[in-house]
Formats: sequence, C-alpha cells, structure tokens
Amino acid sequence: MKKKRLTSLQKLTNKNKIDSTQNQKKSIFAQILLLDRLKAFITDIFMIYMPIVYVATYAVLGSKEAFQNSQITLFICFCLYGLITSILFYKKSQSLGYMYAEIILLKDTDDEKSKQNISFFIIIARFLLFCLSMALVFGLIVPFIRKDKRTFHDWLCGTKVIKFKRN
Repeated sequence: MKKKRLTSLQKLTNKNKIDSTQNQKKSIFAQILLLDRLKAFITDIFMIYMPIVYVATYAVLGSKEAFQNSQITLFICFCLYGLITSILFYKKSQSLGYMYAEIILLKDTDDEKSKQNISFFIIIARFLLFCLSMALVFGLIVPFIRKDKRTFHDWLCGTKVIKFKRN
C-alpha cells in the first residue's frame, strides 16, 4: 500500500496538534508540580517546624501562655526552621517534604545533564524571598501568571523544581 503524502497544510495542522498536546501536557505537569510543592511545604511544616515549636513551648518555656507572649521565641523557631530546611537543600537538594513529594531543587541551567549544587547563600536568599512573597500575598499569585509556573523566589534565585524519584 502506498502511503498518502501529506500536503504542507496538512503537515502544518498535524504539527499544531502535536504542539498543542505537548503544551497541554506541560500545563498539566506544571499544575501537578505546584500540588507536589504544596504537599512538600505542608510536610515540612509538620515534620520540621512543629517539633521545634513543641520543644520551645513545653521544654524551654514550660507553657503555651509563655510561648504566646514571647515573640523572640517565635522568631528563633522560625529562623531555626529556615536554617534546617536550608541545610537540607544545600546537602541533598531536597527537604523532608521534597523527598516525600519526589521533587528536587536544582540550579536553573540550560544544560539538563549538569546537576550543580546551589550555594548556601542562594538557598538562604531563596528562603527569605519565599517568606517575603508569601507575607505580601503576591507569592501565591505568581506561579499562576507565569507560563513556566515558577515561583517568585525560584525565578529570582535562578532555581527550579523538577520531579525526581530516588532509587
């Protein structure tokens, strides 16, 4: 049987169909990645931040009322949480939540084969920018506006989050 030759118009429309399905797949993948990031954030809060707050409340201060009245303790707990997650990102490119959600933080480079470590300074700056963008609420909106679904702090720090399953 002879293969039908496609006209240039048919080739163009077939190519557009392929491109549109690829764009749909990228869009769905980006939305799934945003859900994975939310899952990782909630996991980090419960596995890292909550134990810090619990120890500070009952072992250090002794009561809930003392913790509620101590702003400096709350700030120290928050800084300790940021330090622990930053160390995990620096050493393994994943926090506990990222490990659970099977995503990884990488430097945003054109070369996909090179998995370069991100400097500790960049990771700390990324955490501080995350806090700033979430406090001002625009951090919640930015991933839905951008085509690549990158967050504000990832965009400024030159990092990206991708799916990654450890063996």
